Amino acid sequence: MKNLLIVCVALLVGCGAGGSANKGATVSTESFPLKAGLSARAASGAIENFTVSGTCTGSATFTRSAASASTFEGKASLETIQSVAVEFSDCTPDSNTVSGSDHVDANQAPLGSSVPDLEYAALLNAATPLPASVKVGDSGDYATLATYADSSKTVVTGQRVLSFVVEAETANTAIVNLIVKGYDATAQLLFTQQSRHRIAADGSLSLMSIDVQFSTTSNNHQLYTRA
Repeated sequence: MKNLLIVCVALLVGCGAGGSANKGATVSTESFPLKAGLSARAASGAIENFTVSGTCTGSATFTRSAASASTFEGKASLETIQSVAVEFSDCTPDSNTVSGSDHVDANQAPLGSSVPDLEYAALLNAATPLPASVKVGDSGDYATLATYADSSKTVVTGQRVLSFVVEAETANTAIVNLIVKGYDATAQLLFTQQSRHRIAADGSLSLMSIDVQFSTTSNNHQLYTRA
C-alpha cells in the first residue's frame, strides 16, 4: 500500500480528529489560551496510542520528543523529533515506521519539517502565528509550505496549506481542528488531514484524533482515534 508512507508523512507534518464536528455540542463562551497550550504541549514529550479505522484498520503509536532549541532554514527554531508507527490487520504492507523533525518559531508558527529520504517542507512566505487565545467559531489560514524531495530543494513535490477552526464541544472545552491540505506539484489535492485537539480554559491541550482523507489519486480514508 503506497499510501501507507504518505499517511505516515502526513501525520508527521500536520504541525500537527476525525470525521465531522461534534453535532449537538455545547457552544462555550470561554476564551482558550491556544498559544500557551501549544507551547506547553511542545515542551513535554509523549507517547500516544491510537486505534485506526477506515480503509485499513489497526493501531498506531505516535512518539514525540520535548522541543529543543535548533535552527531551520537559517532561523532559530524549536525542534520536535517525531515518529509514527502503524500496524494494519487488513492492508499490505501491514506495518511501517516513519520518523522526522518538525520546526516552529518562538510563537509556535511553523517553519518547516524534514522526513529523511521522503520529504522536506519549508515556508513559502512568513507564517501567521496562531492566535494567542481563541473562541468557538474562530478560523483562518496560517501557513503555506512548499514540499521538496529532500533538503537540497531541487525537486518541488507540492505544497501544504495549514488552517484552523475552533469547534464546539462542552461549556468548558472546545476542539481546535488543525487542518492540512496537501497538494502535488500540479496543484491537485492529494489529502486533507484534520487533527482535533481538546483545549480547556487552563490551556491544557490533548490530541484526540486525526482524520486523513485522500483525494485525486486515491479515495482511501484513515481515522486515528485516541486509544
